Amino acid sequence: MAQMLTQSEVVAVLRKQAADLTAHAEELRALDAAIGDGDLGITVTIGFQAVCEALPELEDADLRTLLMRAGMAFNRKAASTFGALYATMMMRAARVAGERQGAGIDASTFAAMVSAAVEGVQERGKAQRGDKTLLDALIPAAEAATAAAEAGASLSDVAGRTAEAAEEGARATVAMKSRTGRASWFSDRTEGVQDPGATAVSFMLRSFADYVAAR
Repeated sequence: MAQMLTQSEVVAVLRKQAADLTAHAEELRALDAAIGDGDLGITVTIGFQAVCEALPELEDADLRTLLMRAGMAFNRKAASTFGALYATMMMRAARVAGERQGAGIDASTFAAMVSAAVEGVQERGKAQRGDKTLLDALIPAAEAATAAAEAGASLSDVAGRTAEAAEEGARATVAMKSRTGRASWFSDRTEGVQDPGATAVSFMLRSFADYVAAR
């Protein structure tokens, strides 16, 4: 099995993530309703629909342009906190693609993209690990990706470990209280509920890992 996702396969990954996140929209809505305004389900549905609508014009785009414009399409149609952070993650990943000037995503590039996404979200949202946000899934995911890639693991193994770390991180948010954003206004109410943003990130990374494993 090739150890690099081609540009066309990245397009397929985005379509799979759109389908998978849309399938989880009701779960995300329920989690978000328990600690926030309950709009995350519709946000991911509308946002990923916009991504899919943008893809036909991006079939021949380079990887940097593909990722950047996918993120912009999501946030343009589903403007929200999550939409802005999704766009940030994608644009930081696009920056890595541009710097490496590669035709696809290998294990090292994937790890660098996840780490860059962490940096972008921290800069934009000012949240930290333990604040009960999507970073509580994304930071351990980046750490797992980096460790696995540096150990010479295959892209499939790196993606799998990344998804597992994100899922574990998302589950850990159940015991946390929100310390940032609107959810922090009623912090006690958020304890006992898995963070919806962290959950969405874990779904996206699991979708990526499943695609790579099935190649």
